[in-house]
Amino acid sequence: MRDECRLHKIAEVRADLGESPVWDKDNRLLYFVDISGGKINVMTPQARVATVYQSTARIGALALTDRGNLIFTEDTRVAILDPKEGVVRTHSTAAHNKGCYRFNDGACDPQGRFITGLMHEGPNREAGALYRYDGELNAQAIQRNIALPNGLAWSEDGHTLFFVDSIARSIFRAAYTPNGELEAVMCFAETPAELGRPDGIALDRAGELWVCMFNGGCLLRYDSNGNLSERVAMPVPRPPVAALAGKVWKPYSSPRRAMP
Repeated sequence: MRDECRLHKIAEVRADLGESPVWDKDNRLLYFVDISGGKINVMTPQARVATVYQSTARIGALALTDRGNLIFTEDTRVAILDPKEGVVRTHSTAAHNKGCYRFNDGACDPQGRFITGLMHEGPNREAGALYRYDGELNAQAIQRNIALPNGLAWSEDGHTLFFVDSIARSIFRAAYTPNGELEAVMCFAETPAELGRPDGIALDRAGELWVCMFNGGCLLRYDSNGNLSERVAMPVPRPPVAALAGKVWKPYSSPRRAMP
């Protein structure tokens, strides 16, 4: 196991469930959400933090559009936000009408479509699904029977998708077609039960997968064959998501709320 990573606090941010960091390289801004707080926040290069959007709903995932807007999830809907005005321009229809459902993690695929996972917050552990949204916010379920859909990562060529089921403690691999369909879905790796649950994931340039272990206080690295090759201890118990900074993958935050 590698020695504990060094983290440097750059801002004091009180988030109940901080997630989904998105770097806007053109404007040098870092966006992130507080899921249960219903906030989209932005951090400037001077480490100033402001809320650009406040919702009464839970905001699960966030991504940039090619027009500089933000696409995000709001309970079971997907929306487009103009971050400069703080105004939502478009809302999708709800993927589910029951309050025990919400979208969790999400990301844009290589073609620019938004992929996000619908989860059930109650005892129904097979009710989750991955949804694909096009530019008009039309939805299509592309994978069902997931207990708690979480992190997403595409291979460099865009032909392979990795996704997490946190409750199953498993990472899955699938062929990803140009039309945004999944084929040949298989279990890539099962994470150790004593290290919590897998959450966010990221692929490095070598094609190896880094996994944040929620309640495990560590990062795990898996080689291209799904073999555990490294464990990196973290000074926080709940690293939920990884982001690329230069050539190093590192966790972004440690939420106060536990995973079910």
